[in-house]
Amino acid sequence: MDSSAEFSSFQDKITAALLQTTRAANTIASEDLDFHRNLNPKFAESLDEEKSRLLSLTSSLLKVAAAGTDIKAPVLEDADDVEDNWRGVVDVIDNLLEKADACLDEFTGIIKKLTPSQQDRTRKIEARSQESFPTIYGYGPSKLPKPQLLFHRAPDNSDTSSFRPLLKSKPNAIVPLEKSLQPVKAKGKPPFFSHPYETEIREAKYPKSAYVVAPPIEFGPVESTQAIWVDTPEAVADMISELEEAKEIAIDLEHHDVHSYHGLVSLMQISTRNKDWVVDTLQPWREDLQQLNRVFTNPEILKVLHGSTMDIVWLQRDLGLYVVGMFDTYHAAVALGFPKRSLKYLLEKFAKYEANKKYQMADWRLRPLTEEMLKYARADTHYLLYIYDCLRNELLEKSTTENNLIDYVLEHSKTEALQRYERPVYDAATGQGAGGWYDLLSRNAVLLSKEQFAVFKAAHQWRDEIARSEDEGVQCVFPKNALFRLATAMPLEKHTLFKTLSPVTLIVKNRVTELMEVIKTAKLAGATGPELRDIVKPKKFTFDSFASPTAAPPQTLSTAEPETVADIRADSSQFWGPALEQLEVATVPLEVNVAASSEALRLSLPIPPMPVTISEVQEKLGDAPSTATSNPSSAAPSLSKANKNEIFTVKEVAPRRKRKISEEPEPALSESTSSSGESNSSYEDSSLDSDPSDVEHQPAKKSRKTAKQATTNSQKKEDNSTPFDYSTAPSVLHSKNITTDSTSTKKPFNPYQKALNAPRGMRKTKKEISGRTFTFSK
Repeated sequence: MDSSAEFSSFQDKITAALLQTTRAANTIASEDLDFHRNLNPKFAESLDEEKSRLLSLTSSLLKVAAAGTDIKAPVLEDADDVEDNWRGVVDVIDNLLEKADACLDEFTGIIKKLTPSQQDRTRKIEARSQESFPTIYGYGPSKLPKPQLLFHRAPDNSDTSSFRPLLKSKPNAIVPLEKSLQPVKAKGKPPFFSHPYETEIREAKYPKSAYVVAPPIEFGPVESTQAIWVDTPEAVADMISELEEAKEIAIDLEHHDVHSYHGLVSLMQISTRNKDWVVDTLQPWREDLQQLNRVFTNPEILKVLHGSTMDIVWLQRDLGLYVVGMFDTYHAAVALGFPKRSLKYLLEKFAKYEANKKYQMADWRLRPLTEEMLKYARADTHYLLYIYDCLRNELLEKSTTENNLIDYVLEHSKTEALQRYERPVYDAATGQGAGGWYDLLSRNAVLLSKEQFAVFKAAHQWRDEIARSEDEGVQCVFPKNALFRLATAMPLEKHTLFKTLSPVTLIVKNRVTELMEVIKTAKLAGATGPELRDIVKPKKFTFDSFASPTAAPPQTLSTAEPETVADIRADSSQFWGPALEQLEVATVPLEVNVAASSEALRLSLPIPPMPVTISEVQEKLGDAPSTATSNPSSAAPSLSKANKNEIFTVKEVAPRRKRKISEEPEPALSESTSSSGESNSSYEDSSLDSDPSDVEHQPAKKSRKTAKQATTNSQKKEDNSTPFDYSTAPSVLHSKNITTDSTSTKKPFNPYQKALNAPRGMRKTKKEISGRTFTFSK
């Protein structure tokens, strides 16, 4: 992706597609497929066809994802194959995640160039031509000779002390070189060397031409512009003499970080308005390029770079070069609010030139360069000065008196130029530092036992030591996903180790016995060592106490040491989810420490007070009747605070509601029947009005039985008073169907209702058995 906007749009499309697919799968899984399969043979045939199609599609995707790697993609012929070959599916997914991690590092600017994809591992170097070029094709042995072996100052990867600037002289100095190279002693930290050009960078100003709107100077085609290959000291001197006459220059670098522990600046491109230089920075005398500081540190010459974050660090580390008076076109694009900020976007927007980004993965150690590689390298700086002219004019047009956008670019470019290189060193015991194991474990949700945790730390340290001694990238020993597999399996036999680390690099093959001994020793020591959760813990949090639920929340939250806060064993609550996760605010720590208790839950998720009476509930819902129109006798009295502790009965509090008596008298009732009916009514009324415990006013059981029997006899006499007329009765033998009333609310009979309302059991693990699932009787 070229920008965050494009990446966000792409991510939204993927998320929507995944959500739709997941919802459809969950909907299908919730249905009783076994019943419908057995009920309808055509449905079963269609379902099997779709299943075969999906399994075939999944197998094809796995095969494509594993192409070019040593990972064997599993073939899924049946649903059971998914479970049987799950380990192989995970390996393919891990491979894709490694690629995604590398792309995100490049996108966020951690590395400038894309990390090589694993699809290029098996590629061989073809004949050098315009159409083919060598790429960073894998993490195995370098197919090109290592140029660092011929450097006058061979790289020393075992040196973990503070980096000392390589400067031998300091042109355009305000502070002398001797004073700039004095070590700085900080309390509690090892001494370090400050930036030698810090004063010069902070006091630098852009030339007056940067604050004047002027027509952009047109650039000539790459084919018609002179390009000079610089690979001798004499060519360097001639280049510097011409650069000192320029007012603006463009600079870019090509870097290689696979077959070198710290990395190598493989190429430098410099352009003026009418000429391009391509400097070979892999010559044994590469440190003599420090002469370029006469140009690079001259504040009167504007240096234009794009995305200079890593360029500044690499120039210091390898060549001893520093930049004063820099204009970073990336920050200019940010100030103007462009939707994309990449150099590719700027080339297309202003220069109408489409760069072929496949050369980002080229192995720039190749000598001589192919014609296409040389053309790509030149394009990064050939059009950059014209882009600067366009950006400068837009910045000046959109600037105001209070907000000068040129000064905005100046200050942010100074911040980039003030970066100081330090060697990547991490503490093997705690895992803290650049490239340490702590960051790996904290960013990956893994569960490791004591032994596995010890093996992970030992294998990580062994990999780092071997990479330093061989001057290779750590991925050339084995990548991150293989490190996690190694810690999980803890292999103690050679064939198991090779299977775990497959594909095995030549470096590991030559040291397999050494690695197995490291694993064995670490496993034994890990039995009594610390657990992963005791070392890599989620950050603790503390809460200040509230005076009341409505009080304002505390203004500060702070992290606390493990000794002062109760141990939280899980990252988040299984019930509350991420509601209790830590909120990081860099403030003064608080005194009160509260563990995951009911008080902590109350403070995190305040619950409103419960209403006491029905009227309060109605008022809360917004439909409470007004006090002027409400009936006091029908409203339920609420308990006041004064008498809420007194003894009361239901009769005293609850309203009296009598049962209604039918107004229509029973037809043809005798005197005894009527009297018994009145007695029964009076009983009902008295039973409601009187105390349930008062049994003296209730009628006797015998009298109630007699009254009920008299009512039943009277109804029978009434029914028998009129004889049944068989002549007018409807025929039973030839009866017609009686249509039900259209207003009838009776639901039709559903024979599946009982089965569908039954609780759902566990899913079947065995294969389906033919036959109907349900049997019904009519």
